[in-house]
Amino acid sequence: MPQLHLYVSDEVAASLRQSAEEAGLSTSRYLAKIVTASVHPGWPEGYFDAVCGSCPDFPDPPPEPPESPIEPWA
Repeated sequence: MPQLHLYVSDEVAASLRQSAEEAGLSTSRYLAKIVTASVHPGWPEGYFDAVCGSCPDFPDPPPEPPESPIEPWA
């Protein structure tokens, strides 16, 4: 796995370390999650096919009720 190096101010480094600690992650893993999310935003490829198709016995939603005029409140 490639390593990347970057330079940030002491204040930014301290803030990143604190955030990583609060997330229960190493600083490296915390930064990897941030970078990965910014490079690959959105859902992973094939996510909806895997998740939505994973319950074949799930019932179909009920049909939409027919549109009708709304009765006044008064």
